[in-house]
Amino acid sequence: MSKIYCIGKFQFDSYIEYQEALDDIEKIRYISKKMDINEPGVAQRLYTLIREGKIVFKSVVGDDYLLYLSDMLADDYRAMSRNPFSKKLKYKLQRVSPGQVVGAVCMAGAVVCFLVFLGSEYRDQQKTKQLERLKNEQEISAASDWLSAQVLDVLKDGEKEQKQESKKENSVQAETKTVDNDVYAAENTELDGPEILPEFQELYQQNSDFAGWIAIPGTEIDYPVMQAVSENSDFYLTHDYTGKEDINGSIFLDSRNSLENPNDNMIIYGHNMKSGMMFGRLTEYLDKNYWKAHKNITLHTIYEKAEYEIIAVCLSQVAEGEDGHFKYYDFIDAGNKKAFKRYIKNIEELNIMDEELNVSYGDKLLTLSTCNNYVKDGRLFLVAKKCEQQ
Repeated sequence: MSKIYCIGKFQFDSYIEYQEALDDIEKIRYISKKMDINEPGVAQRLYTLIREGKIVFKSVVGDDYLLYLSDMLADDYRAMSRNPFSKKLKYKLQRVSPGQVVGAVCMAGAVVCFLVFLGSEYRDQQKTKQLERLKNEQEISAASDWLSAQVLDVLKDGEKEQKQESKKENSVQAETKTVDNDVYAAENTELDGPEILPEFQELYQQNSDFAGWIAIPGTEIDYPVMQAVSENSDFYLTHDYTGKEDINGSIFLDSRNSLENPNDNMIIYGHNMKSGMMFGRLTEYLDKNYWKAHKNITLHTIYEKAEYEIIAVCLSQVAEGEDGHFKYYDFIDAGNKKAFKRYIKNIEELNIMDEELNVSYGDKLLTLSTCNNYVKDGRLFLVAKKCEQQ
């Protein structure tokens, strides 16, 4: 006789179903800690997120929770109906059959859910347009800075010629001296650290957490990259690039990485959104043909521009404590050749592509990481190698 697993009133024929039910219970506990479903609108929001697939349950425990939320919404509708207008309709409603009442409630709930869904879609579209506008402004700014630089070069050449020919007026001498002082100040600034690229200076002034821009040609991944401080390293899991709360979060760089002195491995995180936003499309890389067609990554940090080639597509999970499991997200700097080889060996074991990794000690790497629910705390991550500058 096969073993039967039980949780309360529910029975499960397999361990997998039992484990999925436990996972759903953990999600429900987490939701209960973070939200008070008795507050106005919270139950409706949860119900919508579950129906839209933004919160996923895999067992009858989750289905039971959804029914519980549905009952709460039905109670809310009944409470809202206790007004003078509804009293006038009471006699008519009493003559309606129970099935018709349930159908009407379900229809009303469906309409509300549809409206909420439209609102969510509208917000996502607005967010996408906002990011496109931000990128266009950045490109215009870069072009303007380039043009200004060309004009300044012409002016400087003219001033040098004029200075060589003669020292006519004191005003000209003072202007030349000012230019020299500016050049000297700029040279000293460079000694203090790398200079921020012109196209990113305005974005950096708006938010000093701005770290750069990432794009994968041929995909929807085209986003600013943020970097929070180590004391609040997960800030951009729930905030956009301006610092406002956003369910989509942001694409963000590991707080342990350095922009001024790039590490052996730069790690960038993003949510696996059902809408496809952020890193929601990285699951496409589980298809080998897609991987071959979209291998290139452009990562422009505030200090340098670089191209990367994806060399591995890996599945893993978050390890608990010091259990000996390989933690790809802890590899920042190799330190030595032996440690680098050990890291690459682990990547080869996790890589779902059957091609050899063309990488050696000294290569700079980039890792893109997101969630993947193929197992509990599952992760999908891509490893890319920095291309040589042409």
